[in-house]
Amino acid sequence: MTDTKKTKMTGGQIVVEYLIREKVPYVFGIPGHGNTALLDAFVDRKSEITLVPAMHEQGASHMADGFYRASGQIAAVCASIGPGATNTLTGIATAFADSLPQLVISGGVHTYMLGKGVLQELDRPHGDNFPRMAEPVVKRWWQPGTVAQLPGVMTQAFNVMLEGRRGPTLINLPQDLQAECAEIELPSPQTHRGHGRLHGDPADIARAVQLLLSAERPVIMAGGGVIAANASDDLVTIAEHVGAAVTTSFMGKGSIPEDHPLYAWPCGDLGSIPGNAMTREADVILAIGCRFSDRITSSYRPGVTFDIPNKTKLIQIDIDGFELGKNYPVEVGIVGDAGPILQDLLAALRNSCPARDYSTSPMFQRLQHLKAKWEEHLAPLRTCNQSPMTVSQVLFEARKILPRNTIVVTDSSNPQNQVFNEFPVYGPKQHITPGGFSGIGFALPAAIGAKMGAPNQPVVAICGDGAFLQTGQELATAVMMGVPAIFLIINNGGWGAIRNLQLNMFGEDREIITDFRTPDGASWEANIADFAKSLGAAAERVTDPLQIGAAVDRALASNRPYVIEAMCSIERPWSNMHPTGWWDITVPDYLGEYRDEYVKNRGF
Repeated sequence: MTDTKKTKMTGGQIVVEYLIREKVPYVFGIPGHGNTALLDAFVDRKSEITLVPAMHEQGASHMADGFYRASGQIAAVCASIGPGATNTLTGIATAFADSLPQLVISGGVHTYMLGKGVLQELDRPHGDNFPRMAEPVVKRWWQPGTVAQLPGVMTQAFNVMLEGRRGPTLINLPQDLQAECAEIELPSPQTHRGHGRLHGDPADIARAVQLLLSAERPVIMAGGGVIAANASDDLVTIAEHVGAAVTTSFMGKGSIPEDHPLYAWPCGDLGSIPGNAMTREADVILAIGCRFSDRITSSYRPGVTFDIPNKTKLIQIDIDGFELGKNYPVEVGIVGDAGPILQDLLAALRNSCPARDYSTSPMFQRLQHLKAKWEEHLAPLRTCNQSPMTVSQVLFEARKILPRNTIVVTDSSNPQNQVFNEFPVYGPKQHITPGGFSGIGFALPAAIGAKMGAPNQPVVAICGDGAFLQTGQELATAVMMGVPAIFLIINNGGWGAIRNLQLNMFGEDREIITDFRTPDGASWEANIADFAKSLGAAAERVTDPLQIGAAVDRALASNRPYVIEAMCSIERPWSNMHPTGWWDITVPDYLGEYRDEYVKNRGF
């Protein structure tokens, strides 16, 4: 529909028409009095766009997030006024931190009652003030005053989401505008949108080529910008051309097949032995779409994960110039889209010299030695065959069965960190995690969205029992929509990651509220499998690690939402991560002696 003749439509109908034109297949949300008129506009368009009923607006936003990460298509979120809108904020912030587009449409106060304090209005210090709450975590927000403004608002919202560094946008739509009609023109959104991608400066690319070719120990640091730009193939070819080891950030995991000989596993505070060694010893690092957060850099402690600029020169590529040199000084900083920049960089490398035979280089031999040490380091936790199980063995057994193209979706804390370090993925968009905001409760709803976005790939969510207890009710959506994702829940009866942090850094008697307990002090654990069954999902509880593979087989064959509850140990050393870097956790002075001993034992 590209004609621009005037058409009489309600505000709700305009929104739905533009969503369809922008090829948005799903809108995740919850009905309320503040968005009823908008939702009615979907009734006559059911064959073209689907409303997906979430159980909580945070879950709706995470579903839309997972859908985009798996498919590359934007999904929308629809929430009511007041608490319906504010419930989306954690999900919006997650998308914002990870630079992902998401259109959020919240119900707003009637234009003629603005500031009166109607039901669920935030009217202090401004009328209908929810957009100002969301302002720090959206690229832009709109609160239109007339129906006639909506075509322009919808076009601008998609333009803003997609240009430059991507991110979410918000339209706070007054209730009367959802229902009122106007004679409006509906031009094609494409006639109001720029096209093409931002290339880097050729002079900077030439300097980057010179540095890479002069390097004896080159390393590539792949961030989320590689995945966003669909640039993984070029990244791998560049690594092979110059013989560079490749490590990734959380968001960049999957940029290179993780059985590739140049893959070094992750770096950072909980990174791997080879990952931290390669980045620490590099003479040149090429970083693409990577923020250099504290987790990846060992809290910027010199010589632990990175030694920039003392021993290492940094080439940094990012679509947002704000990130260049923010945390480390750059030798070459290139602003632009990772896709065309890597294409130009590869072409220039090929024109300069043939590909290296990296298999004989000292750096490559050292990498293989360190990767073997990493496997030896993990082996005791992967093969101990104990009950309760170790998370390492659960992941190891599940990976044996899950197909190569499986999409794994993780939450925050230990499951996220251990999947990052121990669970190989083999292609882009096969690893989905809340990187920058690192919220608990992400994995389960995001996996539902991911499976809807990639229906022909297996999708498995891996999260802890604490995370499940935050958003596990979204299983109801999976059942109602018939979404056959797998949910692998690590049940250890507590907040395992924080428990270990308290015990390791504060002292053996300093654990507090991280074990789940009843008033008499007995350990408590949720029966997650039974809860899942009560919602209509298939589920089973597994206590023998050697039965994990069979459970995964049953889940894959079921074609239903399927929960595998793996009973794991919360006790150290079985629940401990294997830190090879450093994370700056502040410890009170009165615990200084314990802290100093911990630091000494870590070799710092």
